[in-house]
Order: sequence, then structure tokens, then C-alpha cells
Amino acid sequence: MKKVLLVLSFCLLVGINNIFAVQIKRIEKRQSEIGFVLGSPTGATAKISLSKKNAMDFVVGLGNGFMIHADYLWQDFDAFEVNEGQLPLYYGFGVLVAVDDHNDNDVCFQGKIGLEYLFDTNPLGIFIEMAPAVGTDFIIQGGIGVRFRLK
Repeated sequence: MKKVLLVLSFCLLVGINNIFAVQIKRIEKRQSEIGFVLGSPTGATAKISLSKKNAMDFVVGLGNGFMIHADYLWQDFDAFEVNEGQLPLYYGFGVLVAVDDHNDNDVCFQGKIGLEYLFDTNPLGIFIEMAPAVGTDFIIQGGIGVRFRLK
């Protein structure tokens, strides 16, 4: 009985190890970007590709106070054809948390739409986006920015 439990435990550990190894390889293949955005809010931005068509976008910055938001995005790389590079259209939804100068908190649901030009010759991407948000207030955010693609 002890040998059976030992063999089953070993098989379980090997299986778990293989599952984690596959997940780590998937994470390593994801393309990540970090950069900055100017507008509302102005601050740091990051984007993590979940697949060729989906990504998560994060911004931490200052607008009318401190703002942080996270968005789930769909990316359409076929929306616009360009001679060099890529010009994906992206759109999605997410959550915005804003703390204004009077320490009033606002949690909003937001939509997002934008364009990002990805250069072929260097790891930079330039983007422009707009994100209307609805919560206790209606907020329209937008900005232009640059992200550096990590490998």
C-alpha cells in the first residue's frame, strides 16, 4: 500500500510540474509593453498580450487626482493596412478607480477604444486612445503615449 501511495504521489508531482512548466512557457511567449501616456490621466502604462487578439491594459497616473484603471481589450490587427509595421485597432472595457484632490473615491465602469502603431524596425509602439467612464460621475479620459515592447 505504501508503494502504491508513493508511486501515485510521484506521478502527481510530475504531473503538477509539467502543468507549471507549460504555463511558464505560455507566459514567456506573451508580449508585454511598458511606457507612459500623456492626457487624462498622465502616467505609467503597461499592456500584456493574452493572445494575438486579447490583452490587458493598465494605467496609473494623475488626472483630476490619482487614477488607476485596468481594461480587457480585443485587438484587431486587420482593421487597417499599413505599408510598414502594424496598426491594430483595440477596444474593450474595464474598471477605473479615481481619488480626487478632496479624497472622494469614484469607482467607474469604462469603455476604451484606441489605435496603436507598432514599428517593425524597433520595439516601440505609439498609441492614441479614448475611454469614457461611468460611475458616480461621467468621466471622459484620453491620451497619447508610447510603449516599449519587452521580449
